[in-house]
Amino acid sequence: MIKIMEGRGNTTSGIGCHICGLVLARGGSKRVPRKNVRSIAGLPLLAWVLHPMLDCKKLTSVWVSTDDTEIAEVALRYGAQVHYRDKKTAKDSSTSLAGVQDFLHKHPEISIIALVQCTSPCLLPMYLDKACEMMLEQNYDSVFSVVRQKKLRWKEVQTGESTEPINFNPRQRPRQQDWEGELVESGHFYVSRASLIRENLLQGK
Repeated sequence: MIKIMEGRGNTTSGIGCHICGLVLARGGSKRVPRKNVRSIAGLPLLAWVLHPMLDCKKLTSVWVSTDDTEIAEVALRYGAQVHYRDKKTAKDSSTSLAGVQDFLHKHPEISIIALVQCTSPCLLPMYLDKACEMMLEQNYDSVFSVVRQKKLRWKEVQTGESTEPINFNPRQRPRQQDWEGELVESGHFYVSRASLIRENLLQGK
């Protein structure tokens, strides 16, 4: 189950601010070639994530930022607007932040960006709506999705060294029912204020 985690900070939300849903979808995906337009249960992967975004009541607009004409056609077919991203931000080494900043540079009217990963086909609109509500009503600078994990982690073993626990004491191993675990980013979405992104951050200061 997706949970929502607020970023740090406190800013003032304006009335009628433009909240944009954005998907970054490069044509040159490496691990799974052309994954963004591959068919899943009869629809392109991109379409599965656009549906909940378009159903989200809080989003003013929904965009796909891409460098690929086929992806652009799919985006338009399923109701999104298209931004053709700068080739410099569509390289294998490019970060999501760079892609969002490229988009924001061309769309300065946007106050809040909800960056949604294309690899989130099971995302429900209510999670995006809740995140946007938190941004508007509680004045967070960022809200993002997390999952709670109860996994005991150990340090990577180096040659000639022994491992060490990272998040627990071996002398006091916690029982699952006695331990709240850790919050880990799920990667489904990151909702951030444009002002924060301009400071080279996707999440709280």
